[in-house]
Amino acid sequence: MNIKQNKQYYIVSITIVFLICGMIVWNNKNILFKTKPLIIYSSGTFKSGDSLLKLFGEEKIDKNDAVGIFASLNSKYNVRYIKPRRKYEFYKSTFGTVFQFNYWDSPTEYFNVAKSTTNNFVCRNVVLPVEKVLTVIKCKIESTLYEALLKEGVPSEIIMSVSDIFAWQIDFFNDLRKGDKFKIVYNQFKYKDNIIKDGEILAAKYNGSFTGEHTSIYFKSKNSKISGYFSPNGDSLRKMFLRAPLNFRRISSYFSHKRFHPILRYNRPHLGIDYAAPTGTPISSIGDGIVKFAGWNDGYGKFIKIRHNSIYTSTYGHLSKIAKGISVGKKVKQGQVIGYVGTTGLSTGPHLDFRITRNGRFVDYLKIKTSSANKIPKEYNDEFQNVKEQVLEYFNEDVG
Repeated sequence: MNIKQNKQYYIVSITIVFLICGMIVWNNKNILFKTKPLIIYSSGTFKSGDSLLKLFGEEKIDKNDAVGIFASLNSKYNVRYIKPRRKYEFYKSTFGTVFQFNYWDSPTEYFNVAKSTTNNFVCRNVVLPVEKVLTVIKCKIESTLYEALLKEGVPSEIIMSVSDIFAWQIDFFNDLRKGDKFKIVYNQFKYKDNIIKDGEILAAKYNGSFTGEHTSIYFKSKNSKISGYFSPNGDSLRKMFLRAPLNFRRISSYFSHKRFHPILRYNRPHLGIDYAAPTGTPISSIGDGIVKFAGWNDGYGKFIKIRHNSIYTSTYGHLSKIAKGISVGKKVKQGQVIGYVGTTGLSTGPHLDFRITRNGRFVDYLKIKTSSANKIPKEYNDEFQNVKEQVLEYFNEDVG
């Protein structure tokens, strides 16, 4: 092959190589433009103080998308009322474009903001077609009610509600015995066989060797004027006063007219009860009332006084802190947190000095027997009886 032929051969070879490379680049270019962007899913929950605009900033949402989503959602839901602990979801492309945004206002309802074919955001309200399922659980106590119900798959929120319902009848720290029987009836809401949320407890029954038998029935009148948990006789399970103003470890000092004071070193009356508990333990008002004093009171340290009615007044001493909003003249509800356990004033350790007066005289709180807060009014008796008959059918069989 002569030089001229070699030259022509190399030119042809190089041309072929360039053509092949060009075809590869062109094909890759077509692949690049034809490939759809991947959808990236992310979710989270709003925290206290969060806003929609703050979330968009944290998620680095494009300004145009942020404005579109905000306006679209606001047309169906007032975004100023975004609530803490509510779930949100983003569906974004690999390029950062938002396809969809969901805001869950409840476990069964959300607002879907999606980009339309015209590139505008459209919002729609979606309510899941949930099924209400009646759930009946029965168990025997081995150690604690919490462990027994948790073993049966009962959610912790429902278990805590049980302790609230029977708070005036049963001390779940001290009154339970092995072999006690318990039964509970409550609603669950399901969507495609998945539990979305738990409803209210309709009825509960505790049968204990120490406590005796206690039954609660949830009743809400058709006009919604009456609601709460009642005994089969129609008595409210809610009493005038709580069994105790806090969850305590032990009673370190009982009501006495002659007690040796550990700091003053002499005998003096102790006209109250000392509940030992860790510093910071929440303290609740034993009943509805009006705050008559909230501040420093010499040996009692930080101190609160509540007048419940014309007969009873309660006091709370040695607090580490008075709860926000508790001041003279404020109304408080039974169970409302008013302060926290401390050791201020003349105190040897963290505890609550709790006292109560009846007609101006100090009395032993552990010996007070209070009646039910209210009873089913006569005009609702027939309505209550119908509910009771339906509910008590679930208790016909023995538990366990």
